[in-house]
Amino acid sequence: MVDDRKQSGAARPKKGGEAEVVVESLAFGGAGVARADGFVLFVPHTAPGDRLRVVVTKSKGSWGEARGRELLEAGPARVEPLCPLVGTCGGCNWQHVSIEAQREAKERIVRDALRQIAGLADAVVEPLVESPDTWRYRNKMEFTFGASRLDGGLVAGFHEAGNWRHILDAERCWLAPESMERALRAAVAEGARQGLSAWCPHEKRGTLRQLVVRHSVHEDALLALLLTGDESLDFPAFAAALRSAEPSLKAVVWGLNARDSDVARAERVLATDGDAFLEERLGGLRFRISPASFFQSNTRGAERLYEVVRGYASLTGAESVLDAYCGTGTIAQYCAPAAREVLGLELLTEAVWDARENAERNGLANCRFVSGDIRHTLPVALGSMPGRIDRVIVDPPRGGMERKALEQLLAIRAPVFVYVSCNPTTMARDLQQALEAGYRLDRVRPVDMFPQTYHVEAVARLVLGGGA
Repeated sequence: MVDDRKQSGAARPKKGGEAEVVVESLAFGGAGVARADGFVLFVPHTAPGDRLRVVVTKSKGSWGEARGRELLEAGPARVEPLCPLVGTCGGCNWQHVSIEAQREAKERIVRDALRQIAGLADAVVEPLVESPDTWRYRNKMEFTFGASRLDGGLVAGFHEAGNWRHILDAERCWLAPESMERALRAAVAEGARQGLSAWCPHEKRGTLRQLVVRHSVHEDALLALLLTGDESLDFPAFAAALRSAEPSLKAVVWGLNARDSDVARAERVLATDGDAFLEERLGGLRFRISPASFFQSNTRGAERLYEVVRGYASLTGAESVLDAYCGTGTIAQYCAPAAREVLGLELLTEAVWDARENAERNGLANCRFVSGDIRHTLPVALGSMPGRIDRVIVDPPRGGMERKALEQLLAIRAPVFVYVSCNPTTMARDLQQALEAGYRLDRVRPVDMFPQTYHVEAVARLVLGGGA
């Protein structure tokens, strides 16, 4: 986000033109914000304070994009990235920026979104909650198999940014636990030993497609899901090779994925070697995680996020709580010990199964979960909760909430409405609708769940009318 994309008197540079600029800040999306004679340019792979010569690649009415041609002077926020794939892999787009500058940028991005989109220039934005870990914090990674550009051999890693045909070899990823790296290297080695090819999405042939690896911080154990485009695999040998290379691997699950979509999900489970579940613990609660379960990808960061949510809900033990978009029910269960009752609504049936099982494991008899489209399940839910709903908590996907669904939730008139977001721009848009419905934004707190990237979570506390 920048202060104002509408500029008066700024000379618009032509596409292909060059300019010398200084990067002022970082924007949501990852690019640096610079100005050429007052005209805003978004320049990727830059850091605040960088002075560089750029080439304009896009020039619109009020803003443009540019690529760096020559770094003339590095800014104080620039650091040496650990990974050689920075700039080509689309993942760690801020690895070249100091963690302090990343945190400052994320807090400002949330402020800018509230001001520019929701018109909340005076919103109370509390200091950003830092992630306990800035490296190797991800508990889930999805690796894609491909062919090396050098010799055509089997590799596994990530899609090259802007080029989905090419897979970057990621023998090391600084966001993943080292145990995941060992499992990945073993998968590539065993795949090559068996003479297996990578799945080609354009020709719809090949065997090895994706390797999804999950990690439990509590158990310090792994769970691997191997997805293939066909059944040309010696699975017992494959599973044995992975287990030999990484003793913390509890199970290897083999699934078929021959769909056109690149989503890493199994159409059908073909075989399982080991106990295909992990256990994680947050705030003293136990969570059973299956290969397809949703779980926040930064475990220790999730605990801090949920502490903010529970604190913003202001629970005393007497409240009736509705958790919409509850997923596998982690937020609902985190709040349940401090509430009278909690009802979670979720579209995906599999997620609700996980939520119910985890609530039972945690002895939370005051938690219930219902699956289905919120527009249809909400009237049923309201009928099953006699009396007033005191708190509404929502944690929608990146695209934010569907307007009609949000309208229904706001119509409940809960005294406190807590909005959890992974996208400050869609959050600000939805908060605008809440303000129109009579709510007041009490405060917002950014949470850094994804260090080395521009992504930022935020929790907003809304109160009805002049309530506290």
